[in-house]
Amino acid sequence: MGKTKGHAEVFQTSPLMILLSYTILGGGLIAETIVMSWELWAIPLLLAGIIISWGLHVTQFLSVRVRIWICTLLMMASFFFYGIHVTSTFDIGLLMMMVIMVFTTTGEIGIIYVCQLTYYLTIAYDVAVMTADNATTWDSLMISRLILHLALIFVAGSLARTIIKRWGAIFGKAGEQIAELNESTKRMNSFMANLSHELRTPINAILGITNVMLDGEKDRQQRRNMAEVILAGNRLADQVGDILDYSEIEMDSLVVNAGKYVIASVLNDLVAELRPMMPDHLELIIDVDAEVPAVMKGDALKLRRILYHLINNGLKYSKEGGVYVNISAIRQTYGVNLCVEVTDTGIGMTKEELDRIYNRFYQARSGRVVRSGGLGISMVIVSGFVRVLGGFMTIDSRPGEGTTVRVSIPQEVVDDGRCMMVSDSSRITLGAYLNIEKYKNPNVREFYNKMIMNIVCGLKMTMHRVDNVEDLRKLMEKVDLTHLFIAEEEYKENLEYVESLAKRMQVVVVARESFELPKGSQAQIMPKPFYCIPVVTVLNSERGKEKRDEGKMRCDGVRALVVDDEPMNLSVAKGIFKRYGMIVKTANSGEEAIRLCREEEFDVVFMDHMMPGMDGVEAMKRIRREVGSNKRNYVIIALTANALSAAREMFLAEGFDGFVSKPIELVELERVLKKVLPESRISFEHEEEDQLTTAQDTAEAQKEAEAIEVTETLKAAGIDVSEGLKYCEQDEELYDSLLRQFVEEAKEKRDKLEKFLKAGDAKNYGILVHALKSTALMIGASDLSRKAKALETAAKDNDVAFMEERHGEAMMQYQAITEAIAKTKHFDRERNEEVFEFYPGE
Repeated sequence: MGKTKGHAEVFQTSPLMILLSYTILGGGLIAETIVMSWELWAIPLLLAGIIISWGLHVTQFLSVRVRIWICTLLMMASFFFYGIHVTSTFDIGLLMMMVIMVFTTTGEIGIIYVCQLTYYLTIAYDVAVMTADNATTWDSLMISRLILHLALIFVAGSLARTIIKRWGAIFGKAGEQIAELNESTKRMNSFMANLSHELRTPINAILGITNVMLDGEKDRQQRRNMAEVILAGNRLADQVGDILDYSEIEMDSLVVNAGKYVIASVLNDLVAELRPMMPDHLELIIDVDAEVPAVMKGDALKLRRILYHLINNGLKYSKEGGVYVNISAIRQTYGVNLCVEVTDTGIGMTKEELDRIYNRFYQARSGRVVRSGGLGISMVIVSGFVRVLGGFMTIDSRPGEGTTVRVSIPQEVVDDGRCMMVSDSSRITLGAYLNIEKYKNPNVREFYNKMIMNIVCGLKMTMHRVDNVEDLRKLMEKVDLTHLFIAEEEYKENLEYVESLAKRMQVVVVARESFELPKGSQAQIMPKPFYCIPVVTVLNSERGKEKRDEGKMRCDGVRALVVDDEPMNLSVAKGIFKRYGMIVKTANSGEEAIRLCREEEFDVVFMDHMMPGMDGVEAMKRIRREVGSNKRNYVIIALTANALSAAREMFLAEGFDGFVSKPIELVELERVLKKVLPESRISFEHEEEDQLTTAQDTAEAQKEAEAIEVTETLKAAGIDVSEGLKYCEQDEELYDSLLRQFVEEAKEKRDKLEKFLKAGDAKNYGILVHALKSTALMIGASDLSRKAKALETAAKDNDVAFMEERHGEAMMQYQAITEAIAKTKHFDRERNEEVFEFYPGE
């Protein structure tokens, strides 16, 4: 009786076990043949059988099952030779039982029958010889021993066959279930992949239509609502993309789309994607080794997604501090190993969490609270991408000490030059006013110091760095700086002095994206994160000597086409160009740009360099060849994050009319536009000199100072004004009304809370403290809101002991906040404004 296919899959016993058993039996038999002077001619046959079996195993000739059967037949022949000697008659029973045990693991019922048959034939031969010999006395003991051995072999064979059948049935059924589960998983992954593809179309339509509506909308509230829709849509698009990536990893269908790319372009697109979701209280530091090759060949999109997920994960799990990214390269014969190290200051992971980090949809236990949610599959995607790119990943993490993820990916080198160089360092004297000590987290201070040191060493330049304004003044007396980089906080604290410096040097303010320079400022903004690529872009820019008194530049009616494969870059560029009065259209690929140029006419085309499929150079040449000759000669400007010093000359040599680096610097942009556009298309807006009088300026400055003082006072009391304004949609008048109402109701609420607590009225106490929780949250007093929430929960549970223990502390803070508000705001007690109290959603 042969075994089924299911059995074959279950009982995958290594033939090595059978072969070793045969070798031991054969070796022992050869030794006993020599000692007992049995038939010596059998020794070569026994050796030949062992050698043949090992030869089949080593060469893997024939299938596993056939090799096991050959070994079985040779072993049975050896067993028969051993058993036909009368001295072994009552030894072969025990030996055969052991052989049956070994062969049970093969799952071959037929082999068990062969073993039993061999034993019965051998014992029959022995009985016949002993009977014919007349020397054997067949008494009751001999007969009982013989019957016992026959019965034992029968039982052993029956038991072995039962075991094989039972396990075969169990594992056969399990195998069918596993196959069904695998098939179901494949169907689910296929469904998710198709669903992801299908969802992309309506999401893109929603985002596109909303963007179009946003362009024409004037109402401020509606614009905010549309911006929120776009933000949510982009986040949904990202999650749909993650589902698709995850499905492809599960189905093992990932495809590597290798192509040339510049690391500066990858980082620029990455930063543009991350910038809108960067929390204000965290820092992102990106440190790039200048020795990374200028142009490499690999899958730039997957590399960017790896960086995105690692950085986003670090931001999610960090309550304070920030994320440090280091990118370097190790030279190899095939090119380089691109090394990425991402370190966060988050809560870290235990060994158990690390062991399970690659499990699908795994997010660590409740201690690892995700700040902004997510699907929990980012590390699965990262590990899948790294694997398909031929790299490896390690994770080092300890609870409370943050996490470091290291990734190494092999890349070909196209251009072996450095990824960052300053074209003429002799003309630059670099200064920096950055007070690193303001960061409370020591890791952040270390990250910034390390990055700044690597920028200086990588660019082979000297940087004069100070951390206070007194040292800056002394530095200015001794050194004639050409460039000064200054942090947002330091700029605000010394605005007047820094603006005086901006009249004779290039001052770059490193600030949050929402920060705006005052009117008439001579400085420029570099949006955070502060890292080397934008620094090199600034140092390589040809800052014009144009007069600042020309006024605000306008390009009204100029039709511009912006081409970039990154949606966030399109949004940024679109917003910038619209400030100049341009009519802007966008395209996300070279092919779409060519189509739009065939259908419409544009005065200027801004073309990204590195795009999948058709790159910017090819798209530019095809537009000139296929479209320009029929209609007009297009003005095409290269728009790229390439920080190479020779990039400008390279793009101009390819046929571009101009070059603007990303992130876009307005002075550089205006210089290029003046060069490529006719003078008739450019105009300047002049502000009236008497528009703001000195008195008005003084009043505004005083008002701003008072506002800062108020904010600081409230902050000291535990109120975050910015959070309160968020709940009021930045409506300061509404926020002031809420503060007024908060103070006016305070005494009555405190009295009632005291009364309900003394009476043990948990129900009414809970209702009132719930209102306090909500109103405190709305004005930005989040700590008081948390304490009120704890009291509310205790009231619901009728936990009077907890209420009595925590009530006093909460009321003291409630009173302190009330008094702080009263000191900073002038309340008109006789006004009878109607203020509606509403509570934010839990």
